[in-house]
Amino acid sequence: MGRDKATLDLRGRPMVQWVVDAMKEAGATTVVALGDRPDLELPVLVDREPGSGPLGAIIGAIEQYGTLLVCPCDVPMVSSQLLREIISSAGAAKEPVVLAHSGHLEPLIGLYKEESLELLKIGYSKGARGPKMALNIQDYHTVHVAPDCVQNVNTPEDFESLFSKFEL
Repeated sequence: MGRDKATLDLRGRPMVQWVVDAMKEAGATTVVALGDRPDLELPVLVDREPGSGPLGAIIGAIEQYGTLLVCPCDVPMVSSQLLREIISSAGAAKEPVVLAHSGHLEPLIGLYKEESLELLKIGYSKGARGPKMALNIQDYHTVHVAPDCVQNVNTPEDFESLFSKFEL
C-alpha cells in the first residue's frame, strides 16, 4: 500500500474506525488493536514476540481475553450483520473456530473460541505464522459472505475502488 492502512481517511473517518464500529454494533464490548498501534485510540495488545505474525497476535489475545472476534483494519466494508452471524454461528458450532468464507477462507475474519488456543499453539510451534496454516478443516465452521463485503484494501487502487463501488 505504501502507507498506513488503518489511518487512511475514508469518508471522514480512519479506515479502522469502520471496522471498530461494525464490531461494536455486532456486540463486541471491547475492541483491541493487536500489535504496536498506540496511535489508533484503542486499547493495544502488543505482540509478545516480534515476527510472530497474525497467529502469534491471535494466540496472545486469546490468552489475554478468552474468546476473540477477529477482523483486520483493512476490510472497511465488513458489516455488523456478518459479524453477528459469525458470533451466532459460534454459539451453535461444535468447532472451536468460525470463519467467514467468500469463495475462499477468510482466516482473519472470524471468531476464535478459547478452546482453539491449544490447536493454534501447536500450529505455531510447528512454524505457522498465520491461522490458516494452523487449522484443519475439522477445526472450523464457515459463514458464507459475498466477496465485496470482505474486500481487502491492499493497494491504492483497492482503496479508490471503495468510493466508486459502494455507498458509504
